[in-house]
Amino acid sequence: MSMVRRSSRLQEAGYYTEEGLPTLSFKESPRRVFRRRYRRRHHVDVPVHHESTDSDESKHSRTVQTQTNCTRTTGTQSSMSFSWLLLLAGIVLFAVHMQVQILELQYELQLKEQRMETSFPVADTMSNFALESQGASVLDHLSSDMYREHTWQGYGIWDYISQSYCGGPSEQQRRVIQGHSSLRPGECWPFSGETGHLFISLSHPVIITQVTLGHITKSQSVSGLIASAPRQFSIHGMRTEDGIGTNLGTLVYDHDGPAFQTFNLPNQEFFRYVKLEVENNWGNIDYTCLYSFRVHGKVSK
Repeated sequence: MSMVRRSSRLQEAGYYTEEGLPTLSFKESPRRVFRRRYRRRHHVDVPVHHESTDSDESKHSRTVQTQTNCTRTTGTQSSMSFSWLLLLAGIVLFAVHMQVQILELQYELQLKEQRMETSFPVADTMSNFALESQGASVLDHLSSDMYREHTWQGYGIWDYISQSYCGGPSEQQRRVIQGHSSLRPGECWPFSGETGHLFISLSHPVIITQVTLGHITKSQSVSGLIASAPRQFSIHGMRTEDGIGTNLGTLVYDHDGPAFQTFNLPNQEFFRYVKLEVENNWGNIDYTCLYSFRVHGKVSK
């Protein structure tokens, strides 16, 4: 039996079978066979060893990574929640600040309106048909007499002589319908007692919708009281001087209120004359003072 020479390198590479026959086929080259067998021999044990090692390490790394991710997620959620809380707190503070500013503006507007009402009465913004400069006049012979003692002491003898002997309304009566926006103590028309009336010829026949009665306030009085101010009074609309007239309403002047007080009247008739009738005052039994009287309404179209 002849000896077959075999390469030790090929034997190590697994080229020969157990019977000593070569395994090279016509479809393969020695390089390709050697490479495949080498990989087959060297990749049997190594993966098994690395699988157990890698599994423990990978499990540990995955656990650490999971914990890290959880920590990061929790931290991110906490920071987001804190940011939302800061944003919500900022919105609430801004809303409160705006509400405070709105209240302050409303208070300032109320103060300005009160000052405007004190300085410029609402009656100044409406037509006054009992205004002397517009054609209205006081009918003295149909009005109450002036308080004589007050005339002598406060205004002089010429007004007394003018009213008593010359006829016609006195300067004090005319002052009531001159439409003064500022009233000064003593510049009024006084009549005797608590009751009296003033008869006025209007500048135009009108539907009387409001009247305004004016008197100085308590703060303007030296004594701090205005006992001579009218209290309850009534308004009568007249078509003629000697007519019976229509009672348009009975009203009350508030002695604690503003100087000029405007009253609404439910009326749809035209009148040429108005009678202001004072029924009582705020406590002065000697005389009652009228400072200002205005009539507002609508003229015929």
